[in-house]
Amino acid sequence: MSSFITLDGLSYKTPEGRGLFDNLTLAFGAERTGLVGRNGVGKTTLLRLMLGELQLASGTVSMRGRVG
Repeated sequence: MSSFITLDGLSYKTPEGRGLFDNLTLAFGAERTGLVGRNGVGKTTLLRLMLGELQLASGTVSMRGRVG
């Protein structure tokens, strides 16, 4: 299976300096994927990073092999 979305070495800190992700690497196929967790653990932040709405501290997000 090839990856539809790939996060490679993603790191992010909030503007207040709180570290949410440190060297996160994930790969999602084209099938449906659920993102679940308690309030305040970073689900929406992760999606905003994947969409390019927030600036990564490091790492890359690619979709179908294209970094963006």
